[in-house]
Amino acid sequence: MKRVSPSLVSYSDSSEEETISPNVTHPKRRKLPALSSNLTVPVPVDDPSKHQGRIRSSPHVEGQWTAYVYVALPLRSPENKHLTDVIRGAFVRAASMEPNLHPLQSAINQKNGADELHISLTRPVYLRSHQREEFKQSVRRAAKARKPYVGFSFATFSQLTNDDQTRTFLCAEVGAGHHELRGLTLSLSPTLRQLRQKDYYQSPRFHASFAWVLLRHPRDISPSTSDRVEDAMEQFREEVLTPVSAPAADSLSAHGSYRAVRSLPDDLVDTLNCEFRRKLLSPAAIFDVGEVRVKIGKDVSYWKLEG
Repeated sequence: MKRVSPSLVSYSDSSEEETISPNVTHPKRRKLPALSSNLTVPVPVDDPSKHQGRIRSSPHVEGQWTAYVYVALPLRSPENKHLTDVIRGAFVRAASMEPNLHPLQSAINQKNGADELHISLTRPVYLRSHQREEFKQSVRRAAKARKPYVGFSFATFSQLTNDDQTRTFLCAEVGAGHHELRGLTLSLSPTLRQLRQKDYYQSPRFHASFAWVLLRHPRDISPSTSDRVEDAMEQFREEVLTPVSAPAADSLSAHGSYRAVRSLPDDLVDTLNCEFRRKLLSPAAIFDVGEVRVKIGKDVSYWKLEG
């Protein structure tokens, strides 16, 4: 005879159904009252009319900080007076060909004259609050390990368009000094990867933007190359850019107080290079780089090159 273990429990057959008395009532769930408006955080609304027609390229995330690393070239210093005159002259000439062109405030201050040019060394980097100090220290170490750079110069004028293809920029591209800037960006790559951020581009075109215009039909513009460069100097003082071949069109549309164009005139960049490139290549336009800056939100830190 088999013994039945007392530890075994007898369960009802799966076909059996639990009987529920129809007289049993369940209490109704009470709806919680709405939170006071003082306790709720308003969701940011992107209003291009308040930002010169610009559209946010990445959604706002609470507790996230936008950062980037760059080299600043002060144009008000006496030693850079020739370069200041070249950049301002190039903008005035370009604006005569495209009236809807706007100066980058970091490059051309309409009230006080030229201010400074920015040369980006990273893509826009998105940091959490606890990552800010780590990122700044990595930039500081990179700066301390390198000697000041001398003999930098711009080589040519270019037209560049952001990845969203909503704005086109006029830029001066770095010639002499490209190798040194490339080494600096590579030294930041380990930290960027650790923070799960993108490295800078494999074939970067270091440049300084000084003017921009809104595009009316960005989807109709096709990049002439897959090379990408970066300039966040306006929105976070930086925009992600791509060289473009602009189609021939001249239609305009209103975008707040800023008018958008189909493209810049086809011969605008050629005209700038024809009239100003020799001055851009002049020994008087050579500049030095002695520090690196990092901007996180509105906070700017900088370190001297001391290697």
